[in-house]
Amino acid sequence: MQEAHKGPGRPYRVGLIHVVAKGDPVIDTQDIVDFKRGMETIGYREDVDVVYQELYGNRDPDLVQAHADALVAWPADVIVSFLTNANIALKQATREVRIPVVCWATNHIEAGLAESYRRPGMNFTGFSYIPYNNWAKVRLLKMAVPGLTRIGHLYNPTYSPAPAVMREFAEAARTMGCEMPIYETLRIEDFEPSIRAMKRDGCQAVLVGPHALFNMNGDVLGKLFLEARLPAVGNQLSITRAGGLATISPGKKKGWPMMAQVVDQILHGADPAEIPIDRSMRGPTTLNLKNAGLLGLQLPSSLIDEADVLIE
Repeated sequence: MQEAHKGPGRPYRVGLIHVVAKGDPVIDTQDIVDFKRGMETIGYREDVDVVYQELYGNRDPDLVQAHADALVAWPADVIVSFLTNANIALKQATREVRIPVVCWATNHIEAGLAESYRRPGMNFTGFSYIPYNNWAKVRLLKMAVPGLTRIGHLYNPTYSPAPAVMREFAEAARTMGCEMPIYETLRIEDFEPSIRAMKRDGCQAVLVGPHALFNMNGDVLGKLFLEARLPAVGNQLSITRAGGLATISPGKKKGWPMMAQVVDQILHGADPAEIPIDRSMRGPTTLNLKNAGLLGLQLPSSLIDEADVLIE
């Protein structure tokens, strides 16, 4: 273990903010544990070299904003943010006090957190899996479904990154010779009508989300996709287990320990405005071979070899 440098007369203060409840079963809040372990590995002993204020928003936007304001008032030396909605709250909270924020975001530029990926130019830096994971989802479907020309997108615009993801999906689909009609889905009651409309319109596969509505109802969606014989790909492992074809998840497991290194740079004087946003995190791919068989698909061996996890 390397020796860490303490702040002027005190340990460094690092704020940790997550939008979900601690132990949330849908979004893995092991994230914070992984980040702290990364900090310890490079020499930051908790309550000796660094103190943390660890806050959870319980999916309540007002509480998330209050937590963001509290971390600024503390004040934190650096804040680490674990989901996009917390980033938006921190953008508001740091308008007058420029505290560095290290975060994961679907699209930093879309959210107004950065001017560019190479030179963020603001007080936010971190990592993102776009556009590569979104293109990988379209590519996976193109490889899996023979003659694929039409992919439905199950879409909920109320999540701030969703419009940018939709545009990336659409661009990837066009490049790969596919149309991508949009099926706006705002409630659980909309699931079946949206899927029926996809079948009616000749969709041969589905791109899902992102949205908490889909995350939290993955079992329901997966069964509906399987019944409709529509191969589905998204971020949600629960959908893939229940009836979807594949999950390509954000590479956060690799990213959060690496974020400790970015925090270390900032604590030693680096300006987040000059730290490029890392987009190299390949997300793990899970393929459900059992569901592929039920969907009538014979997946190419090259696609199976790419998967990190196979469900058989």
